[in-house]
Amino acid sequence: MRNKENDPPWEKGVGDLKIFDKCLKLYILFLMKISPSILDADFSRLQEEINSIRTADRIHLDIMDGQYVPNTTFRASNISHVQFSLPLEAHLMVLHPEEYFEEFKSLGCKGITIHTETQSEKKTLQLLQKLKNLGIKAGICIDGFTSVDTVSDSVLHQAEQVLVMSVKAGKGGQSFMMESLDKIKTLRSRKFTGEIEVDGGVNLENISKIAHAGADIVVVGSFLMKKEASLRSEIIAQFQKA
Repeated sequence: MRNKENDPPWEKGVGDLKIFDKCLKLYILFLMKISPSILDADFSRLQEEINSIRTADRIHLDIMDGQYVPNTTFRASNISHVQFSLPLEAHLMVLHPEEYFEEFKSLGCKGITIHTETQSEKKTLQLLQKLKNLGIKAGICIDGFTSVDTVSDSVLHQAEQVLVMSVKAGKGGQSFMMESLDKIKTLRSRKFTGEIEVDGGVNLENISKIAHAGADIVVVGSFLMKKEASLRSEIIAQFQKA
């Protein structure tokens, strides 16, 4: 007599199929997400660069004003000609983030993160609420050398996402700061149930540690975008399986 326990899910009963379907959905849910940063992309052929990362989960826009950080990048109008097939998110490394909300909403951004270091607690709460009113996922960013303890419970409760910088904001190609793993764990111990994203120095050697610490999504910049375009889909798949 055949042992049905050894049957593949599709040959079992309806009840077993439902269990298999739930397990599959949970597996997909907990796959590590990846959001490539286009900071190191070739802007002279940006559409081709965007097409080469279409298997990712989002696209990360690093916006710098030359004040909070020394460098200056781009505004929404500089990339409005590009057709994006993935959701966009903007990381605002700027002193006056509210001046950027409308233009990046118009571009199609689904999420925006602002730096807690540039605002008072009261102003941060106001800005997070403004983002929510615009229908945008409201996030805060904690810079590489900023302690999680500087973020109040009120701000953490209001935020829908926390972007943990694992380098000092403002420059690509830096090494991953291992203490960022403790920041992720601290956020989870403080009962933050929103999305935790990690940005800076992320590669295939440290992605497992980031996942086990409790992160949901990683930003990958130079490690991915400085590779040949033909290799990027496979690299993205390796991150997603972490």
